[in-house]
Amino acid sequence: MSDAGAVRAFRMATHREGGVEPRLVAMRDFLANASDAELERNRGLIESQIEAVATQQPETAARMLADVLARDPRGRYPRGVDAVLRWWAVQPSNGFADTWDALDKALETGPRPLERALLDVLGGLDARAPAPRWRVAATARVLERLEERFEQPSRHPDHDLWRLLPMIAPPGAPSTRGEWVCVIGDRAAARGDEAEARTCYRLAFEQGCAAAAPRLAHRLAVEGHRELAAGDAVRAVRFLYEAAMLDPDHAEYRELHLAAIAARDGRPGGARAGSAVALVADAAELLDRGDDMGAVRLLRRGLADPAQDDRTWPARLLLGALEGDDAMVAGAARDLVELHGDAWARRTPLGPGLVLHRVTRADPELAATLVEKLPPDLRAGRLARAVSTAAAYRILAAGVRALGAGRPDEARARAERAERLLGGDEA
Repeated sequence: MSDAGAVRAFRMATHREGGVEPRLVAMRDFLANASDAELERNRGLIESQIEAVATQQPETAARMLADVLARDPRGRYPRGVDAVLRWWAVQPSNGFADTWDALDKALETGPRPLERALLDVLGGLDARAPAPRWRVAATARVLERLEERFEQPSRHPDHDLWRLLPMIAPPGAPSTRGEWVCVIGDRAAARGDEAEARTCYRLAFEQGCAAAAPRLAHRLAVEGHRELAAGDAVRAVRFLYEAAMLDPDHAEYRELHLAAIAARDGRPGGARAGSAVALVADAAELLDRGDDMGAVRLLRRGLADPAQDDRTWPARLLLGALEGDDAMVAGAARDLVELHGDAWARRTPLGPGLVLHRVTRADPELAATLVEKLPPDLRAGRLARAVSTAAAYRILAAGVRALGAGRPDEARARAERAERLLGGDEA
């Protein structure tokens, strides 16, 4: 097609009512055949077509915009960008990840990268307008971006990413920067990056997030015990002193700290050999060395010790996971949630996802309780929704059995709980 023919076909397509497909075909042909000069002369028309498509299929318009900017990188198309982002937030479809990636790449070299453009657009929208599922997905992407840049300028409180979080986050999400840094620490801990988790929790605590204190204390206590076991009592004292100060209600941290002081000073130590923190830390050392059976034997011996008190849930949780004993994991998780309530996901030595997976199979109602007590960002995640759905169907089955056994009140209560779980999943 000639340059003139491409322009003529494109202009004809813009006058057609309705359908998105003719506009897409005409735009593709125009971008493929028009000269740079014609492209520049028709920028206004191109932008109007992007805006028109955005009102009907914003994710299609996003790909259209990306194609245009790839062909015409000097063009700005601000109205087109704003239209795409505005309608995408309000009526997303199922291609969030691809759309985010396409827009991120298309806008990265322009005057407004994606986070800046979103700030501009969302600032002019009713706060209730963005769809809940768009909020959840966008929040996860911004958190990922912050994780990538955590040691870079995004730490500054005025960075666009930090300003964007409260605008896109779903209801019930953290409200302060310290709380968000704590969430980033939770995500690092869930993927096993303990060094970044400690860094995040420390920064969150310094910024006033009280919930970060027990998280940081737990990791410092484990690190201190490792140093003590390795013979470096001086370093152990430093780690354990801070752990005990951060979480003074955790008596075992104080006991380990006293034991480290005794070891440093050459005196007999006073830590309980089978304490939960010590037992789990010793087992973790064996697991790090690849000695799974050694860790299992150690945990079994520790739990069989008659001197043990009733705070053995961390060891039972780990042993149940290692042996595939879902009932043991569920029993330990029950003690965990009774003891720590909404903070259970921060206290578990295992990832919350592993605990949920095991408990769902053994005790679906407990799994539902654990999901309900997750932090909002984790509760909105894919795993929590899957657990809620699985637990709901198991609870429904138990309700049917209760009805057949002549217990209608129990059956009704189970049906109502299952309906709440499924309703949250659909939302």
